[in-house]
Amino acid sequence: MHDAPAAGPETTTPTVAALQARADAYARREEQRFFRDMRGELTEHRVVTAALRADLDAYDDRLERLPEADRLRIAEGQGPAFEELRRLERRIRRAHRRADQLSALINARFTTAQLRAARRFDRTDERTAVYWGALRRATSGRVAAQPAPIRRAGWLSSRGTAVDALHSIASHETDPRRTDAPA
Repeated sequence: MHDAPAAGPETTTPTVAALQARADAYARREEQRFFRDMRGELTEHRVVTAALRADLDAYDDRLERLPEADRLRIAEGQGPAFEELRRLERRIRRAHRRADQLSALINARFTTAQLRAARRFDRTDERTAVYWGALRRATSGRVAAQPAPIRRAGWLSSRGTAVDALHSIASHETDPRRTDAPA
């Protein structure tokens, strides 16, 4: 009839629970290491993106408030309004470049932390499978065919960029007002 007892097969043991706990602890350490090492870059990214939003808003406001005479002079590349807008455009481009650099650095380090933790969970899956196979042989199959699955940390499966996940802001690359976006 059935190989397993009527009460239901056991799917976990103290050993499997210990393997799970070790993998969870390693993932927590990787996550903490990432935040500790990237604290400055994350803060700078928040500051740069806030300043960028303010500059973009200021640029839009200045364009809306320009009298028609100044608009003609700006089209010709002359006048104090033209110089002021040009300086603001350069500052916006610089902020975009710095935000892109920080985003790339943060994403690379976040991906590294994800891969390290995922590798630990993969090894834990392998160890659990080896242990469970030996346990099934030792108990003549009186345990479940498969152990309880090893649960992975939620941040290991995040989608998008690390900056999106960590700051909960829309990527500045989708900003239609961006002045240095590739065409």
